[in-house]
Amino acid sequence: MTLRGISALIPTSDSFADFSFLEKFAKMYTANVLDLVHELHQAKRLVERLAQADKPNTLVSFVSFIERYKDAFPEVYRLGVIAVCLPVSTASCERSFSALRQIKTWVRNSMSSEKLSSLAILAIERERTQSLDNEKIIDTFAVNHSNRRIALLQLTSVL
Repeated sequence: MTLRGISALIPTSDSFADFSFLEKFAKMYTANVLDLVHELHQAKRLVERLAQADKPNTLVSFVSFIERYKDAFPEVYRLGVIAVCLPVSTASCERSFSALRQIKTWVRNSMSSEKLSSLAILAIERERTQSLDNEKIIDTFAVNHSNRRIALLQLTSVL
């Protein structure tokens, strides 16, 4: 029921904007069904009129696209955001707890919750983290923290 509803919000799906697929999902999240029927029809027409290169092809890209028109498509947008936020499996939850177990050890017990949250995101999104350019991050940090920039300049002059 939920996955069928989510598939109706994916532009490349055969069931895209098909109310019969989305009906139970919409009712589960108390959507205004009458408005949703009209919004789905118009959202489908809007996507169909886009150039092939501009058409959203995933759920996330569709929700990002429809966000510009969220005043015209409030039900479609709200259900899209819900669909994006729902975990497909428990793997993401398990990965999060596993990362937190590695980060929050008795040695690091006094870590602030903001720092713990930031480290957890970096650990959970390890693949994206490893693709970042470290030099660019260091340069940005140095520009934003002038006292650190002076220390970096002194360090580089010594080397």
